[in-house]
Amino acid sequence: MIPILKDFWRGFVGGPELKFNMTHKFNLENKQLSITLPDSNVMAAPSSVDVHFPYSSKSWFENNTEESPDQHIYVHVFTENWMYLPVISMIPGDEFGMLSCQLRIKQTDKINVLDKQALAVFVIQAYNDFHNGPNGINTEIRQEITEQSSKKATPWTPEKLQEEIDGWIENRGKPLIPAAQMIKFNQNDWIFYQEVRSNRLSRYDYYCLPLSENSFLEVKFNYRVDRSDKFKKWEKHALASQELIMESISLAPIPLDQDNLLVDNTAKD
Repeated sequence: MIPILKDFWRGFVGGPELKFNMTHKFNLENKQLSITLPDSNVMAAPSSVDVHFPYSSKSWFENNTEESPDQHIYVHVFTENWMYLPVISMIPGDEFGMLSCQLRIKQTDKINVLDKQALAVFVIQAYNDFHNGPNGINTEIRQEITEQSSKKATPWTPEKLQEEIDGWIENRGKPLIPAAQMIKFNQNDWIFYQEVRSNRLSRYDYYCLPLSENSFLEVKFNYRVDRSDKFKKWEKHALASQELIMESISLAPIPLDQDNLLVDNTAKD
């Protein structure tokens, strides 16, 4: 099919173009992580990329972590982004949305990460504990709504109060998310879960793979939906791309001919 006709038939341009792939390799102590990603169609200034990640070192992790506003504390490995755009753009910034893929390393001493069932429970519990904890958005919402009720001439009944709280958490808080599940890609069993809300199309998909008793690799896919009326046009393509990217990931011993590229930064604490 002629490319322009294909674009009109699909209803979008952009996204991961699987014919323009690049394989990226990273040294995770004595293992080599390999992932094949399509080139990005997002203009960005070039930046240096580290290739050595002593994931089991607690001091290395503490010195290199990036902390987001939510429960995620991690060391960033690599990120790639792909925009989905209209076939004919009439105005600047008329994007349909963006898919991004980010590799990162996490640590925890709360479970044995090699126990994948424990990891599946842990990632969901970490989400719930943070957002319902002292500084969580759900706790803030509960306090606000409870205070509003107390100022009424006739405060809400406990049932009505809980209904209001649940509604506001669903609207602007962090509601419960589906249980994690195990999914196999390229002979590896990954723990998969989603941060998703019923009233928004944008979401995060996560895949977790144990590296040691206290650390794991996480692959995050971010579905940023800018135009909800166009999401169906590119969602199927993004999901298919996501699966192909996951199938491309491998973790194997570092080839002997690359040993001399390693630096002496893999000492464990």
